[in-house]
Amino acid sequence: PKFEGYVERLYVNFTGQPVSKGQPLFEVYSPELVSAQREYAIAAQGVESLKDAGGQAQAGMKQLAEASLQRLRNWDISQQQVKALAKSGETKRTMTFLSPVAGIVMEKKAVQGMRFMPGDALYQVADLSAVWVVADVFEQDIGLVKSGAKAKVKINAYPDKEFTGTVTYIYPTLKAETRTVAVRVELANPGLLLKPAMFAQVELPVTAKGQVVTVPVSAVIDSGTRQIVLIQQGEGRFEPREVKLGSRTDNYVEIREGLKDGEQVVVAANFLIDAESNLKAAVGGFGSSAPAAAVKAGTPAEQELPAVKASGHHAEGTVDSIDAKAGTVSLSHGPVASLKWPAMTMEFKVANDALLKDLKPGAKVAVQFVERQPGEWVITDVKPMAIAKGASAPASATSAH
Repeated sequence: PKFEGYVERLYVNFTGQPVSKGQPLFEVYSPELVSAQREYAIAAQGVESLKDAGGQAQAGMKQLAEASLQRLRNWDISQQQVKALAKSGETKRTMTFLSPVAGIVMEKKAVQGMRFMPGDALYQVADLSAVWVVADVFEQDIGLVKSGAKAKVKINAYPDKEFTGTVTYIYPTLKAETRTVAVRVELANPGLLLKPAMFAQVELPVTAKGQVVTVPVSAVIDSGTRQIVLIQQGEGRFEPREVKLGSRTDNYVEIREGLKDGEQVVVAANFLIDAESNLKAAVGGFGSSAPAAAVKAGTPAEQELPAVKASGHHAEGTVDSIDAKAGTVSLSHGPVASLKWPAMTMEFKVANDALLKDLKPGAKVAVQFVERQPGEWVITDVKPMAIAKGASAPASATSAH
């Protein structure tokens, strides 16, 4: 309301209640409202008493009466109530407020007997026959979204239903935390199936690009200034190559430049490459070679970058036990020169379950392993060993690695 007063009676008393346009919501008492009605009643009586008077006096009184009515209209008193007051001229102690729209009561702050001030919102009524879905689109994809495009919307609550809407607005700002831009999709809500605050998946149409080269997201090493993938050049050899990225999904990213269809890339470098040594050296030297020498016409000017060899450690020993569920194997191994380890018994994880397939307790094996993260040693290759006659198992010591 635009005036001060008190809530005398509630006709709609809970949120979620549907209301129609013109339906009574609440009844109020306001000294200001009563005073305005009395002003109009006095002005109306003056008009009646001066109907035989001169034109100027009668016109002045009519202006006063009209000003009193306009004051009530400015307070959002309905036209029907204003007409009833103008017709009867009677002052009412209370006034009933009607719903301006048909919809659902989303919020109710009004309590019977409470005092309200000008500007207080006592009810919030929303028309849910049409709703908005606000979708977050990654900044690299926002250029593909056009206002007016049709969108497909799916709601978790109705997995078998698909709703169709229209992109009505693309927000002008970007969320720095998520690097996304909000896009508003408007769609019809038959049967009021769609509820405010529901989660939705939105499919937005984009211009088809045709076939593009893609790789798993995990294959891209992003330094912040450039993006690199590792190309397999042969068994145990890899070439770092700078690429330019395009559109992406949750699992794949488009490669615009730097990679050809069919080339094999490393997607789990943490298992196969010692990132702290060889990878840093290769990437650090990438692009920092000496100036290229002059070449003859027709001779390839590009020089192949030095290949990176996968690194790891070698050990030989005897399988003590295997835990297939945990993907681990306990191994009594001999000294490991590359790590300056003595002979000991310790537990290793395996890079994949297939490595455990032919292992049995007591088997003599040679293994290759890497440190995936501090203190976590992962076997990447296992080969059986031939047992020489009279040879004894290596001496072992137990260590808490």
